Amino acid sequence: MTEALRQRINGLCSAYAKGDLGFVQNLIDEDVDFISYAPIEIFPRLGKQQGKAAVLESLKAIHAHFEFLAYHPIFLLVQDNDAAAIIMARLKQRSTGRIVRIMCAQFLRFRDEKIVEFREFMDSFDAVEQVLGRHIRIDDT
Repeated sequence: MTEALRQRINGLCSAYAKGDLGFVQNLIDEDVDFISYAPIEIFPRLGKQQGKAAVLESLKAIHAHFEFLAYHPIFLLVQDNDAAAIIMARLKQRSTGRIVRIMCAQFLRFRDEKIVEFREFMDSFDAVEQVLGRHIRIDDT
């Protein structure tokens, strides 16, 4: 099971990077519980999404805003029906042409070979600065 799950996640990352959401759709449970802990003011389609249809709409919106240049796990740990991955993503913001590099930690739970739970944490401060194209000044007041 462990090797099969590892291959499934690698295939999922590859398909997602290519925008093959049909492939991705086949790996998501109808009642998936999805949370990406990211600032929704900058990444409005992330945050909490419940159910396959909502997650797929979110993924489509992300691909509408960003061209995926790279998206692959640089660390992957699987055990039984659970997986943890560190993902390196390199994206091109379609509206500005700006290149954005993001690292995410993802935690997935599978049931019957489909994702039933997804949690993602990103270095959101760095990601926001890259998307905005400027450093964010923090006042010490």
